[in-house]
Amino acid sequence: MDDGVAVFHRKEDAKPTLKHLAFRRPSGLTASEANDLLGRRSYRPLQKLADQQEVHATEWLDTTVYTHSWPSRRDDQLAQRETDQPADVTPDDPADDGYLYRDELVATFLSVAVSELQSISPERAAALVLRQFEGDSFDALERRLQRNHSFREALDYTEPEDVPDGTSLWRAFDELHPDELRDCLQSMCGELLADHEHGGEFVVIDGTHIAAWANTRDEIENGEVEGASWGKHEGSFYGYKVFLVVDAATELPVAITMETGKRNDSAAFEPLVEEFNERYDTDDLQAALADAGFDSQDNRDFCQDQLDCPLLTAINPRRSSPLATIKDEIKELFKEHGEEIDSPYDALERLPQKQLSEYGVSVGNVEETYIFQAIKERMHRHLRAGVERVFSRLKSFTGLDRVRARKKNNVETHVVLSAVALVAASLTAQRQNKPGLIRSPSRLI
Repeated sequence: MDDGVAVFHRKEDAKPTLKHLAFRRPSGLTASEANDLLGRRSYRPLQKLADQQEVHATEWLDTTVYTHSWPSRRDDQLAQRETDQPADVTPDDPADDGYLYRDELVATFLSVAVSELQSISPERAAALVLRQFEGDSFDALERRLQRNHSFREALDYTEPEDVPDGTSLWRAFDELHPDELRDCLQSMCGELLADHEHGGEFVVIDGTHIAAWANTRDEIENGEVEGASWGKHEGSFYGYKVFLVVDAATELPVAITMETGKRNDSAAFEPLVEEFNERYDTDDLQAALADAGFDSQDNRDFCQDQLDCPLLTAINPRRSSPLATIKDEIKELFKEHGEEIDSPYDALERLPQKQLSEYGVSVGNVEETYIFQAIKERMHRHLRAGVERVFSRLKSFTGLDRVRARKKNNVETHVVLSAVALVAASLTAQRQNKPGLIRSPSRLI
C-alpha cells in the first residue's frame, strides 16, 4: 500500500501480492482483509494459491486464514491472530456475598497441604497461613490459637495446652520449604483456573519491592542482611524484589519468585517464566503482558520458546530514539482513536505514513514485528491493571511487605506464604459458593 493506493505485481496479477501478504503479515491474511487491502475481490485467487499449495489455508473461528506454507511460521501467525483483538477477560466487580470464616480457610488449606507438605505438619503450616492475615508474632499466634475454639478444632488441637508454643511455631516456619508452599499454590490455583471460562488465556508479569528487616541502620548501610541489597524501584530501597505471574482473568498469583534488591527486572524474567511453565498447562495461553522493564528481544524469544505465546511489553524508550518516537505516536494514536481500533492493522493505518526506514528498520526485520507487538500491548494494556491489585492485596491482607525474618530462606518462605494465604482465601470463597469474595479476603472473619 502507498498512500492508500493498492500496489500490485508488475504483471498486474494479484496472486504474487496475496502470497507475499499471506507469508509476511504477522497474523496471516483472510479474504476480507485482502479485499480491503487490494481493493478487489480476492477469495478466488487466495483459494487457487491454497489449492496449488503455495500458501496454507486454515479454518479459524468462522473464517479461513491464509498463512505461510511452513508449519512453524504458520503456527506463529495463527498464535498472533489470537491477540489481534482486545481481550475482555477482567473479573467483574465483587458482589456482597457476606463473610468468609477463618476456620473454613484453614480447612481449605489443609485439604491441599496434606498431600503437598513434607517438611512440617500440615496443621502447623495452616497456623502459619493464619498468621499471615494477622501479622502476629509467634507467641501471639500461640495465644490466639489457645483462645479460639474453632481454630483449635480446625487444626485438630483438642485443648488449649495442645497448641504448640511460640518457639515450636517459629521452628516450623524455619523448617518449612518454600517450594512445598509453591506446590500448594499450584494445586489451589489449578482448581480455581479450571472453573473459570477465561482462566489461563492471558498472564501478566510484574515485580515489586519489599524492605529488609534489620535491627540497626548500620546493618542496612553495610549490607549485612542475608540476601538483601540496595535496589531501585520507585526510589532506592534496601531489601528484595518479588516477581509474580498473575492470571489476568482470575487475578490469582499463580507463580512467585524472590530476588535480591539489585536484580534487574529483565534478568529475573527467565527464572519466573520457567517456574510458571514447569507448573501449569499453557496450551490455552494467548499472550503474556509486562511493563517496559521486561522489554528485550531475549525475553520475547524466551517467552515464545517456553510458553509458545508472544510477550507483549510496553516500549522501553531508552533502547533507541526511533522507538521513543514510535512510543509517543502510539500513545497519541490510542488517546485520539482508541475506541475505533479493533486490530493492530487499524492502528497501523492511522499512524503517520512514514517509511519504516526512517525509524532505522527494514521490511521483515525484528523491529517491524516489534512495532506490531507494541501496538498489541497497547490494545491489551487494561489487563495489566490486575497485577497491581494483586500486589495491593498481598501487602494489605497477607503481609507481603511485613517482613520479620533475616535469613534469606525465611524471607522467601514469608513471601510465598503471603501468596498461599491469599489464594487459600480465594479457593475458600469458591468452595463456599461466594464468588464475590474470590478476589479479596477483606470480609474474612
